Amino acid sequence: MKVLPLLTMSLFLMGCVGDHSDLELFVTETKAQHVAHIPPLKEPPKFEHFAYQAELMRSPFVPPSRELTEEVIDSSKNCLQPDLKRRKGRLETYALDSLKMRGTLSESKSIWALIETNDGSVYRMGIGEHLGLFNGRIIKVTSDNVEVMELIPDGSGCWTERPNNLELSGK
Repeated sequence: MKVLPLLTMSLFLMGCVGDHSDLELFVTETKAQHVAHIPPLKEPPKFEHFAYQAELMRSPFVPPSRELTEEVIDSSKNCLQPDLKRRKGRLETYALDSLKMRGTLSESKSIWALIETNDGSVYRMGIGEHLGLFNGRIIKVTSDNVEVMELIPDGSGCWTERPNNLELSGK
């Protein structure tokens, strides 16, 4: 009984032994015909030294002044203005049109919207939280949309409210 598998194995091994000259000839001919041509590397760009003139430019080790990075609000005017002292929310670096509503979560009488960013992250956002580039604040969350009130500068130092919506997106 044990002889049959050994006999079958020896027949298979005998089939592997034979004349391989045609295969070796094919390999040597193929190697001779196909010579790879690798183009030479491009010259690296020439390094140009930059002498930093501290008196002409802002130091890179000091943060820029507030006037250069944020909109300065004229507090002497008695009109609608955003609170710049408020800490920015996690979704206030995304444009509102790059955010998508993916669903809702609710518990008792509270409801939150699931908002997806363009990089695929999903955040739970509720009423009163901020999102978007224009100081957008969530004023209402329903099962199929999120109502956002944005503050848009009017050019004269005041700001106007603009309603906007994020609707439930299936894709």
